[in-house]
Amino acid sequence: MAYGPATHKERKLMKLNIPNVLTLLRFVITIAIVVLLSLPLTIEDIPTTGFNPIDLVCCLLFIIGAVSDALDGNIARKKNLVSDFGKFADPLADKALVNCSLIVLCATKGEYVSFILVVMMIFRDLAVDGLRFIASSSGEVIAANIYGKLKTVVQMIVIPILFLEGFPFNYLFKENTYILTNILLGIAVIFSWISGFIYLYRGRKYLGCKKNGN
Repeated sequence: MAYGPATHKERKLMKLNIPNVLTLLRFVITIAIVVLLSLPLTIEDIPTTGFNPIDLVCCLLFIIGAVSDALDGNIARKKNLVSDFGKFADPLADKALVNCSLIVLCATKGEYVSFILVVMMIFRDLAVDGLRFIASSSGEVIAANIYGKLKTVVQMIVIPILFLEGFPFNYLFKENTYILTNILLGIAVIFSWISGFIYLYRGRKYLGCKKNGN
């Protein structure tokens, strides 16, 4: 039995598969985190913790977003649901979640987050994403490396701690908790830049000027 082209409704359902819904969820979570932490509210801390309920909600939202990042790629590959939308939106959602969280944390909890470290991570991401875009337009994929994955792991550990203002390490380090959080961010920056240099080396042919042969 022959089947004709997919209808508009069928194409829409294909686009709204589980991995793509999880990707869209990360965009929603990112917006929610930025809005919640930007609200001009004065809320008392939860007793003996050092953080308030909004901090806790943002932390939980970020963790949900991080878990969805781990799930959507695996589901897409196992269920053969890889789509062009997913290839484009998934890394964008990842960067939005992490970088927007770091920016808003830097603005609201600057004592725990070094502005310079945040800028260094975002600058690296912009450079690498630009290079990957150029390479992909030529039909080449620059593979991820272990240092990029280590960077992500450290970020996923330190950002929830930042949302909770250093909890639970604030019990041990007290007013010096910012040293620990910035050391962890510094480790993420080191992995980030090592990974970035590897990307640049592997894609170095896209950084030079092509000779026209005239």
